[in-house]
Amino acid sequence: MKRVIGLTILLISTYVLEFLLLYEGNIVDEVGFYESPSEISVTNTTVSKESIQHYYKVVKQLEEINFESLDETITLNEENFIRDYIKSIDSIVNEINVDLLFHNFNNFRESNNGVKGIYLNGYYMNQEAKINHIKEILTKTNVNTLVIDAKTDNGHIMFDSNSPQTDLLKNERIKYDAQTLAELREVKDIHLIARIVVFQDPLFAVTFKEEAIFDSKNNKIYSQDGQYFLDPSSELAKEYIINLAIESCKLGFNEIQFDYIRYPDSNYQYMVFQEKNDYENRVNNINSFLGEAKTKLHIEGCLVSADIFGYILTNTEDGGIGQNLETIIKNVDFISPMVYPSHYSKGSFGYEYPNNHPYEVVSAALADGLERGVPEIQLRPFLQGFWHSITDVQENIKAAESKNLDWIIWNILSTYELDYFTKLES
Repeated sequence: MKRVIGLTILLISTYVLEFLLLYEGNIVDEVGFYESPSEISVTNTTVSKESIQHYYKVVKQLEEINFESLDETITLNEENFIRDYIKSIDSIVNEINVDLLFHNFNNFRESNNGVKGIYLNGYYMNQEAKINHIKEILTKTNVNTLVIDAKTDNGHIMFDSNSPQTDLLKNERIKYDAQTLAELREVKDIHLIARIVVFQDPLFAVTFKEEAIFDSKNNKIYSQDGQYFLDPSSELAKEYIINLAIESCKLGFNEIQFDYIRYPDSNYQYMVFQEKNDYENRVNNINSFLGEAKTKLHIEGCLVSADIFGYILTNTEDGGIGQNLETIIKNVDFISPMVYPSHYSKGSFGYEYPNNHPYEVVSAALADGLERGVPEIQLRPFLQGFWHSITDVQENIKAAESKNLDWIIWNILSTYELDYFTKLES
Protein backbone atom coordinates (compact mmCIF):
# COMPACT_ATOMS: atom_id res chain seq x y z
CA MET A 1 0.00 0.00 0.00
CA LYS A 2 2.90 2.40 0.82
CA ARG A 3 4.47 1.60 -2.56
CA VAL A 4 1.22 2.36 -4.38
CA ILE A 5 0.83 5.68 -2.57
CA GLY A 6 4.44 6.60 -3.41
CA LEU A 7 3.97 5.87 -7.11
CA THR A 8 0.78 7.89 -7.13
CA ILE A 9 2.51 10.90 -5.58
CA LEU A 10 5.36 10.58 -8.08
CA LEU A 11 2.92 10.51 -10.98
CA ILE A 12 1.05 13.58 -9.75
CA SER A 13 4.33 15.46 -9.18
CA THR A 14 5.44 14.69 -12.73
CA TYR A 15 2.20 16.02 -14.17
CA VAL A 16 2.63 19.26 -12.20
CA LEU A 17 6.22 19.65 -13.38
CA GLU A 18 5.15 19.01 -16.95
CA PHE A 19 2.52 21.71 -16.66
CA LEU A 20 5.00 24.26 -15.33
CA LEU A 21 7.61 23.56 -18.00
CA LEU A 22 5.60 22.94 -21.12
CA TYR A 23 2.30 24.81 -20.80
CA GLU A 24 2.02 27.13 -23.83
CA GLY A 25 1.75 30.79 -22.99
CA ASN A 26 4.13 30.56 -20.09
CA ILE A 27 7.39 29.68 -21.81
CA VAL A 28 6.99 30.23 -25.59
CA ASP A 29 9.16 33.20 -26.68
CA GLU A 30 10.09 33.82 -23.07
CA VAL A 31 13.18 31.64 -22.87
CA GLY A 32 16.43 33.57 -22.68
CA PHE A 33 20.01 32.67 -21.84
CA TYR A 34 21.78 34.22 -18.89
CA GLU A 35 25.49 34.50 -18.43
CA SER A 36 25.51 30.93 -17.17
CA PRO A 37 24.58 28.62 -20.07
CA SER A 38 23.49 25.97 -17.54
CA GLU A 39 20.43 27.96 -16.49
CA ILE A 40 17.21 28.68 -18.36
CA SER A 41 14.74 31.34 -17.25
CA VAL A 42 11.12 30.28 -17.45
CA THR A 43 9.04 33.37 -16.55
CA ASN A 44 9.74 33.63 -12.82
CA THR A 45 11.10 30.08 -12.54
CA THR A 46 14.72 29.07 -13.02
CA VAL A 47 15.30 25.42 -13.98
CA SER A 48 18.66 23.75 -14.65
CA LYS A 49 19.33 21.54 -17.66
CA GLU A 50 19.99 18.72 -15.22
CA SER A 51 16.43 19.13 -13.89
CA ILE A 52 14.96 18.91 -17.39
CA GLN A 53 17.05 15.84 -18.13
CA HIS A 54 15.88 14.27 -14.87
CA TYR A 55 12.29 15.14 -15.79
CA TYR A 56 12.54 13.32 -19.14
CA LYS A 57 14.18 10.37 -17.38
CA VAL A 58 11.24 10.15 -14.96
CA VAL A 59 8.75 10.41 -17.81
CA LYS A 60 10.53 7.58 -19.60
CA GLN A 61 10.40 5.45 -16.42
CA LEU A 62 6.67 6.14 -16.09
CA GLU A 63 6.15 5.11 -19.73
CA GLU A 64 7.81 1.79 -18.93
CA ILE A 65 5.52 1.08 -15.95
CA ASN A 66 3.11 -1.80 -16.45
CA PHE A 67 -0.04 -0.03 -15.26
CA GLU A 68 -2.12 -3.17 -15.74
CA SER A 69 0.14 -4.93 -13.26
CA LEU A 70 -0.02 -1.85 -11.03
CA ASP A 71 -3.83 -2.02 -11.04
CA GLU A 72 -3.65 -5.69 -10.02
CA THR A 73 -1.25 -4.81 -7.22
CA ILE A 74 -3.51 -2.01 -5.99
CA THR A 75 -6.53 -4.34 -6.05
CA LEU A 76 -4.63 -7.07 -4.21
CA ASN A 77 -3.40 -4.64 -1.59
CA GLU A 78 -6.92 -3.32 -1.10
CA GLU A 79 -8.22 -6.86 -0.67
CA ASN A 80 -5.46 -7.66 1.83
CA PHE A 81 -6.17 -4.47 3.74
CA ILE A 82 -9.90 -5.25 3.94
CA ARG A 83 -9.22 -8.86 4.95
CA ASP A 84 -6.76 -7.79 7.67
CA TYR A 85 -9.18 -5.12 8.85
CA ILE A 86 -12.06 -7.59 9.12
CA LYS A 87 -9.76 -10.04 10.88
CA SER A 88 -8.79 -7.37 13.40
CA ILE A 89 -12.43 -6.46 14.03
CA ASP A 90 -13.35 -10.13 14.49
CA SER A 91 -10.49 -10.53 16.96
CA ILE A 92 -11.67 -7.53 18.99
CA VAL A 93 -15.28 -8.76 18.98
CA ASN A 94 -14.14 -12.22 20.11
CA GLU A 95 -12.12 -10.73 22.96
CA ILE A 96 -15.14 -8.70 24.06
CA ASN A 97 -17.37 -11.79 23.92
CA VAL A 98 -14.92 -13.83 26.00
CA ASP A 99 -14.63 -11.03 28.56
CA LEU A 100 -18.43 -10.84 28.71
CA LEU A 101 -18.62 -14.62 29.11
CA PHE A 102 -16.42 -14.58 32.21
CA HIS A 103 -18.07 -11.42 33.51
CA ASN A 104 -21.49 -13.09 33.42
CA PHE A 105 -20.17 -16.28 35.00
CA ASN A 106 -18.41 -14.42 37.80
CA ASN A 107 -21.60 -12.46 38.50
CA PHE A 108 -23.57 -15.71 38.66
CA ARG A 109 -21.03 -17.31 40.95
CA GLU A 110 -20.85 -14.33 43.30
CA SER A 111 -24.62 -13.89 43.52
CA ASN A 112 -25.06 -17.61 44.31
CA ASN A 113 -22.11 -17.98 46.65
CA GLY A 114 -20.42 -20.41 44.27
CA VAL A 115 -21.36 -23.15 41.83
CA LYS A 116 -23.27 -25.99 43.52
CA GLY A 117 -24.28 -28.65 41.05
CA ILE A 118 -25.77 -32.07 40.52
CA TYR A 119 -25.59 -34.47 37.58
CA LEU A 120 -28.82 -35.13 35.67
CA ASN A 121 -28.73 -38.26 33.53
CA GLY A 122 -29.69 -37.22 30.01
CA TYR A 123 -31.91 -40.25 29.45
CA TYR A 124 -34.22 -38.94 32.18
CA MET A 125 -34.77 -35.54 30.60
CA ASN A 126 -38.21 -36.47 29.26
CA GLN A 127 -39.32 -38.38 32.37
CA GLU A 128 -41.74 -36.22 34.32
CA ALA A 129 -41.22 -37.84 37.73
CA LYS A 130 -37.44 -37.47 37.56
CA ILE A 131 -37.58 -33.88 36.31
CA ASN A 132 -40.03 -32.93 39.05
CA HIS A 133 -37.59 -34.36 41.59
CA ILE A 134 -34.80 -32.22 40.12
CA LYS A 135 -37.01 -29.13 40.08
CA GLU A 136 -37.83 -29.66 43.75
CA ILE A 137 -34.12 -29.71 44.56
CA LEU A 138 -33.60 -26.50 42.60
CA THR A 139 -36.43 -24.64 44.30
CA LYS A 140 -35.83 -25.87 47.85
CA THR A 141 -32.05 -26.00 48.15
CA ASN A 142 -28.95 -24.01 47.21
CA VAL A 143 -28.24 -26.21 44.17
CA ASN A 144 -27.84 -23.85 41.19
CA THR A 145 -26.13 -25.92 38.50
CA LEU A 146 -27.10 -28.94 36.40
CA VAL A 147 -24.75 -31.19 34.45
CA ILE A 148 -26.78 -32.88 31.69
CA ASP A 149 -25.62 -35.47 29.16
CA ALA A 150 -25.36 -34.19 25.60
CA LYS A 151 -23.35 -37.22 24.44
CA THR A 152 -23.37 -40.33 26.62
CA ASP A 153 -21.03 -43.22 27.41
CA ASN A 154 -23.03 -45.27 24.89
CA GLY A 155 -22.27 -42.82 22.11
CA HIS A 156 -25.83 -41.52 22.04
CA ILE A 157 -26.66 -37.89 21.26
CA MET A 158 -29.44 -36.49 23.44
CA PHE A 159 -30.59 -33.74 21.08
CA ASP A 160 -31.33 -33.28 17.40
CA SER A 161 -27.89 -32.86 15.85
CA ASN A 162 -26.86 -31.67 12.39
CA SER A 163 -23.60 -33.61 12.53
CA PRO A 164 -23.09 -35.60 9.30
CA GLN A 165 -21.85 -38.57 11.35
CA THR A 166 -25.15 -38.97 13.22
CA ASP A 167 -26.96 -40.04 10.04
CA LEU A 168 -24.48 -42.85 9.60
CA LEU A 169 -24.22 -43.79 13.27
CA LYS A 170 -27.99 -43.67 13.92
CA ASN A 171 -27.04 -42.55 17.43
CA GLU A 172 -29.60 -39.86 18.22
CA ARG A 173 -31.77 -40.54 21.25
CA ILE A 174 -33.48 -37.15 21.44
CA LYS A 175 -34.59 -36.31 24.98
CA TYR A 176 -34.64 -32.51 24.98
CA ASP A 177 -34.31 -29.37 22.90
CA ALA A 178 -33.62 -25.66 23.41
CA GLN A 179 -37.13 -25.09 24.76
CA THR A 180 -36.61 -27.79 27.40
CA LEU A 181 -33.47 -26.05 28.64
CA ALA A 182 -35.26 -22.71 28.66
CA GLU A 183 -38.05 -24.18 30.80
CA LEU A 184 -35.50 -25.36 33.36
CA ARG A 185 -34.28 -21.78 33.61
CA GLU A 186 -37.81 -20.65 34.35
CA VAL A 187 -37.68 -22.71 37.54
CA LYS A 188 -34.52 -20.99 38.73
CA ASP A 189 -31.57 -19.02 37.42
CA ILE A 190 -29.18 -21.91 36.85
CA HIS A 191 -25.84 -22.67 35.22
CA LEU A 192 -26.28 -25.41 32.60
CA ILE A 193 -23.40 -27.71 31.74
CA ALA A 194 -23.44 -30.18 28.82
CA ARG A 195 -21.53 -33.39 29.56
CA ILE A 196 -19.90 -34.81 26.44
CA VAL A 197 -18.12 -38.18 26.54
CA VAL A 198 -15.12 -37.96 24.23
CA PHE A 199 -12.83 -40.93 23.59
CA GLN A 200 -15.06 -43.75 24.89
CA ASP A 201 -17.62 -44.37 22.17
CA PRO A 202 -18.71 -47.88 21.11
CA LEU A 203 -20.83 -46.72 18.15
CA PHE A 204 -18.16 -44.51 16.62
CA ALA A 205 -15.43 -47.10 17.22
CA VAL A 206 -17.36 -49.93 15.56
CA THR A 207 -18.39 -47.78 12.59
CA PHE A 208 -15.04 -46.03 12.08
CA LYS A 209 -12.68 -48.85 13.00
CA GLU A 210 -9.62 -47.03 11.67
CA GLU A 211 -10.22 -44.29 14.26
CA ALA A 212 -10.34 -46.74 17.19
CA ILE A 213 -7.56 -48.26 19.28
CA PHE A 214 -6.65 -51.66 17.84
CA ASP A 215 -6.04 -54.94 19.69
CA SER A 216 -3.17 -56.69 17.88
CA LYS A 217 -3.49 -59.89 19.92
CA ASN A 218 -7.13 -60.49 19.02
CA ASN A 219 -6.95 -58.72 15.66
CA LYS A 220 -9.92 -56.43 16.32
CA ILE A 221 -10.65 -53.03 17.83
CA TYR A 222 -9.70 -52.80 21.47
CA SER A 223 -12.36 -53.30 24.15
CA GLN A 224 -11.95 -52.76 27.88
CA ASP A 225 -14.77 -54.42 29.79
CA GLY A 226 -17.24 -53.41 27.11
CA GLN A 227 -15.80 -49.93 26.64
CA TYR A 228 -14.45 -49.03 23.19
CA PHE A 229 -11.91 -46.26 22.96
CA LEU A 230 -11.18 -43.95 20.06
CA ASP A 231 -7.59 -43.08 19.34
CA PRO A 232 -7.00 -39.62 20.89
CA SER A 233 -4.92 -38.65 17.85
CA SER A 234 -7.87 -39.22 15.50
CA GLU A 235 -8.66 -35.96 13.71
CA LEU A 236 -12.07 -37.24 12.61
CA ALA A 237 -13.07 -38.10 16.18
CA LYS A 238 -11.91 -34.75 17.53
CA GLU A 239 -13.70 -32.82 14.79
CA TYR A 240 -16.88 -34.80 15.49
CA ILE A 241 -16.75 -34.06 19.21
CA ILE A 242 -15.98 -30.35 18.82
CA ASN A 243 -18.85 -29.90 16.37
CA LEU A 244 -21.23 -31.59 18.82
CA ALA A 245 -19.91 -29.33 21.59
CA ILE A 246 -20.57 -26.23 19.49
CA GLU A 247 -24.11 -27.46 18.74
CA SER A 248 -24.66 -28.03 22.48
CA CYS A 249 -23.49 -24.51 23.21
CA LYS A 250 -25.88 -23.03 20.66
CA LEU A 251 -28.69 -25.13 22.13
CA GLY A 252 -28.52 -23.15 25.36
CA PHE A 253 -25.81 -24.59 27.60
CA ASN A 254 -23.42 -22.26 29.43
CA GLU A 255 -20.55 -24.70 29.64
CA ILE A 256 -19.24 -27.83 27.94
CA GLN A 257 -17.79 -30.52 30.18
CA PHE A 258 -15.64 -33.19 28.49
CA ASP A 259 -15.57 -36.61 30.10
CA TYR A 260 -13.42 -39.62 29.17
CA ILE A 261 -10.90 -37.13 27.88
CA ARG A 262 -8.16 -39.71 28.22
CA TYR A 263 -6.46 -42.88 27.05
CA PRO A 264 -7.66 -46.25 28.43
CA ASP A 265 -6.57 -46.81 32.02
CA SER A 266 -5.02 -50.16 31.18
CA ASN A 267 -1.59 -51.77 30.98
CA TYR A 268 -2.72 -54.10 28.21
CA GLN A 269 0.36 -54.40 26.02
CA TYR A 270 -1.38 -55.20 22.74
CA MET A 271 -3.07 -51.84 22.27
CA VAL A 272 -2.05 -50.27 18.96
CA PHE A 273 -2.24 -46.49 18.42
CA GLN A 274 -1.72 -44.29 15.37
CA GLU A 275 1.15 -42.63 17.24
CA LYS A 276 3.66 -44.01 19.71
CA ASN A 277 2.03 -44.44 23.10
CA ASP A 278 4.40 -42.34 25.20
CA TYR A 279 4.02 -39.50 27.70
CA GLU A 280 4.69 -36.72 25.21
CA ASN A 281 2.18 -37.91 22.62
CA ARG A 282 -0.50 -38.71 25.18
CA VAL A 283 -0.33 -35.33 26.89
CA ASN A 284 -0.08 -33.48 23.58
CA ASN A 285 -3.13 -35.21 22.07
CA ILE A 286 -5.31 -34.56 25.10
CA ASN A 287 -4.27 -30.94 25.50
CA SER A 288 -4.28 -29.99 21.82
CA PHE A 289 -7.89 -31.18 21.64
CA LEU A 290 -8.90 -29.26 24.76
CA GLY A 291 -7.06 -26.12 23.65
CA GLU A 292 -8.75 -26.09 20.25
CA ALA A 293 -12.14 -26.81 21.80
CA LYS A 294 -11.75 -24.03 24.35
CA THR A 295 -10.85 -21.45 21.71
CA LYS A 296 -13.84 -22.31 19.54
CA LEU A 297 -16.32 -22.68 22.39
CA HIS A 298 -15.33 -19.39 24.00
CA ILE A 299 -16.21 -17.67 20.73
CA GLU A 300 -19.59 -19.42 20.80
CA GLY A 301 -20.18 -18.23 24.37
CA CYS A 302 -19.46 -21.36 26.40
CA LEU A 303 -16.98 -22.14 29.15
CA VAL A 304 -15.01 -25.40 29.07
CA SER A 305 -14.29 -27.98 31.75
CA ALA A 306 -12.85 -31.50 31.91
CA ASP A 307 -13.48 -34.47 34.16
CA ILE A 308 -10.29 -36.12 35.36
CA PHE A 309 -9.43 -39.00 37.64
CA GLY A 310 -9.04 -37.98 41.26
CA TYR A 311 -5.54 -39.42 41.56
CA ILE A 312 -4.30 -36.99 38.90
CA LEU A 313 -4.24 -34.36 41.66
CA THR A 314 -1.55 -36.45 43.32
CA ASN A 315 0.21 -38.14 40.38
CA THR A 316 2.91 -35.87 38.95
CA GLU A 317 3.02 -37.55 35.53
CA ASP A 318 -0.04 -38.41 33.42
CA GLY A 319 -1.13 -41.68 35.00
CA GLY A 320 -0.58 -43.34 31.61
CA ILE A 321 -3.82 -41.77 30.33
CA GLY A 322 -2.66 -38.35 29.09
CA GLN A 323 -4.06 -36.39 32.03
CA ASN A 324 -1.28 -34.25 33.50
CA LEU A 325 -2.48 -31.67 36.00
CA GLU A 326 -0.10 -28.83 35.16
CA THR A 327 -0.77 -28.99 31.42
CA ILE A 328 -4.48 -29.79 31.38
CA ILE A 329 -5.34 -26.87 33.68
CA LYS A 330 -3.95 -24.48 31.05
CA ASN A 331 -6.35 -25.72 28.38
CA VAL A 332 -9.66 -25.61 30.25
CA ASP A 333 -11.50 -23.15 32.45
CA PHE A 334 -12.22 -25.73 35.16
CA ILE A 335 -11.25 -29.27 36.09
CA SER A 336 -13.56 -31.67 37.90
CA PRO A 337 -11.48 -34.39 39.56
CA MET A 338 -13.61 -37.35 40.60
CA VAL A 339 -12.48 -37.53 44.21
CA TYR A 340 -14.86 -40.32 45.20
CA PRO A 341 -13.65 -41.89 48.49
CA SER A 342 -14.90 -45.30 47.34
CA HIS A 343 -12.56 -45.20 44.33
CA TYR A 344 -9.33 -44.80 46.30
CA SER A 345 -7.36 -47.95 47.03
CA LYS A 346 -6.73 -49.33 50.48
CA GLY A 347 -4.19 -47.24 52.37
CA SER A 348 -4.71 -44.05 50.33
CA PHE A 349 -3.93 -40.93 52.39
CA GLY A 350 -3.20 -43.23 55.32
CA TYR A 351 -6.71 -44.73 55.55
CA GLU A 352 -7.23 -48.47 55.37
CA TYR A 353 -10.77 -47.95 54.11
CA PRO A 354 -10.90 -44.53 52.39
CA ASN A 355 -14.63 -44.82 51.74
CA ASN A 356 -15.25 -44.64 55.48
CA HIS A 357 -13.55 -41.23 55.71
CA PRO A 358 -15.19 -38.99 53.09
CA TYR A 359 -14.26 -35.64 54.63
CA GLU A 360 -10.63 -36.56 55.24
CA VAL A 361 -10.07 -38.23 51.87
CA VAL A 362 -11.72 -35.49 49.81
CA SER A 363 -9.84 -32.84 51.79
CA ALA A 364 -6.48 -34.56 51.27
CA ALA A 365 -7.04 -35.06 47.53
CA LEU A 366 -8.09 -31.46 46.95
CA ALA A 367 -5.19 -30.18 49.05
CA ASP A 368 -2.78 -31.97 46.70
CA GLY A 369 -4.25 -30.11 43.72
CA LEU A 370 -4.15 -26.73 45.44
CA GLU A 371 -0.58 -27.26 46.60
CA ARG A 372 0.43 -27.90 43.00
CA GLY A 373 -0.84 -24.46 42.01
CA VAL A 374 -4.35 -25.05 40.70
CA PRO A 375 -6.34 -21.84 41.36
CA GLU A 376 -9.37 -22.30 43.61
CA ILE A 377 -11.72 -20.97 40.93
CA GLN A 378 -10.58 -23.69 38.50
CA LEU A 379 -10.85 -26.63 40.89
CA ARG A 380 -14.45 -27.88 40.96
CA PRO A 381 -14.57 -31.50 42.14
CA PHE A 382 -17.10 -34.19 41.40
CA LEU A 383 -18.21 -35.51 44.79
CA GLN A 384 -19.70 -38.88 45.67
CA GLY A 385 -23.48 -39.00 45.74
CA PHE A 386 -23.78 -42.81 45.66
CA TRP A 387 -23.10 -45.62 48.15
CA HIS A 388 -23.01 -42.95 50.87
CA SER A 389 -25.34 -41.91 53.64
CA ILE A 390 -26.78 -38.42 53.90
CA THR A 391 -24.08 -37.55 56.42
CA ASP A 392 -21.34 -38.92 54.14
CA VAL A 393 -22.52 -36.78 51.20
CA GLN A 394 -22.68 -33.77 53.49
CA GLU A 395 -19.08 -34.52 54.53
CA ASN A 396 -18.03 -34.53 50.85
CA ILE A 397 -19.58 -31.10 50.36
CA LYS A 398 -18.14 -29.78 53.62
CA ALA A 399 -14.64 -30.85 52.54
CA ALA A 400 -14.91 -28.92 49.27
CA GLU A 401 -16.46 -25.81 50.76
CA SER A 402 -13.89 -25.69 53.58
CA LYS A 403 -11.36 -24.97 50.82
CA ASN A 404 -13.59 -22.35 49.15
CA LEU A 405 -14.28 -24.62 46.19
CA ASP A 406 -17.32 -25.13 44.01
CA TRP A 407 -18.65 -28.69 43.63
CA ILE A 408 -20.86 -31.10 41.69
CA ILE A 409 -22.49 -34.27 43.07
CA TRP A 410 -22.47 -37.41 40.90
CA ASN A 411 -25.18 -40.03 40.99
CA ILE A 412 -25.78 -42.06 37.83
CA LEU A 413 -29.48 -42.43 38.74
CA SER A 414 -29.77 -38.71 39.53
CA THR A 415 -31.40 -39.52 42.86
CA TYR A 416 -30.58 -37.03 45.59
CA GLU A 417 -31.87 -36.36 49.07
CA LEU A 418 -32.90 -32.81 49.87
CA ASP A 419 -30.94 -33.11 53.10
CA TYR A 420 -27.69 -33.38 51.16
CA PHE A 421 -27.88 -29.67 50.49
CA THR A 422 -28.45 -26.41 52.31
CA LYS A 423 -32.15 -25.63 52.41
CA LEU A 424 -33.41 -22.31 51.14
CA GLU A 425 -35.59 -20.17 53.33
CA SER A 426 -39.25 -20.27 52.35
